[in-house]
Amino acid sequence: MGGRGSGRQAAYCGKDVTQESTPLDVRKLARSGLLVPGRSFSWQWTVGDRQVAGITIRVAAQAVQFCYQKRSTGESIDQWVHLQSTPCQLGGARQWFTCPSCGKRVAVLYGPGKYFACRRCCGLGYASQKEGLGDRSSRQADKIRNRLGWQAGILNGEGGRPKGMHWATYRRLKAEYDRLVQISFHDIGLKLGFLDKLLDR
Repeated sequence: MGGRGSGRQAAYCGKDVTQESTPLDVRKLARSGLLVPGRSFSWQWTVGDRQVAGITIRVAAQAVQFCYQKRSTGESIDQWVHLQSTPCQLGGARQWFTCPSCGKRVAVLYGPGKYFACRRCCGLGYASQKEGLGDRSSRQADKIRNRLGWQAGILNGEGGRPKGMHWATYRRLKAEYDRLVQISFHDIGLKLGFLDKLLDR
C-alpha cells in the first residue's frame, strides 16, 4: 500500500521533493475504508518491490496516531494528528489532516524529518518544479499522447485520430502536441550541442 515516489530549476534546486518524502494521503486512507475509530493498521512505502519505510496508524475519534521508528536514530515516535471533515456537495464528507505544525487543513502529510507535516512546513517542492523546459514539454506531450491513445514517448510514431474524437478536438490536440515536441527537441539539441562543446575541449 502507499507508494514513494517528478518549473523552474532555480526555484527549487536545493529542496527535497514530495515524492521522496514518504507522502501520506488521507484520501487514500479514506477510500480504503481505514479511517474507522478504534482501528489500527500498518502503512508502507515501497520502491519497486522493496519496502523503504513503514508506520502503524491508530485511528481515534477525529484524530490518528502515527507510530514509527526513525531508521537513522532508532528513536520511536508517537505523533498525534487531528482530522477535519468537510461536507461534499452530493452528500457524505471529505476527510482532511490538520498539519501539526501550522494547523492548516491538508490532504497530504510528509515525513522527511522527525515528524510528519504539510509540504510547506517540510520545505518540500514538487518534482515537476525541478524540470527544465524540454523535460516539462516532453511530459506534457506524453499526456496528449495518452489522451489520443498513442504509445508513450515522443520518439515513437503517431497513431492518428482516435475513433469517436471530433476532428476539431484532434486538430487542436495535435497542434499543441507538435508545439511541445518542437520545444522538447530544441532543448535536446541545445543539450547535445553543449555536450559536443565539452567533448571538443
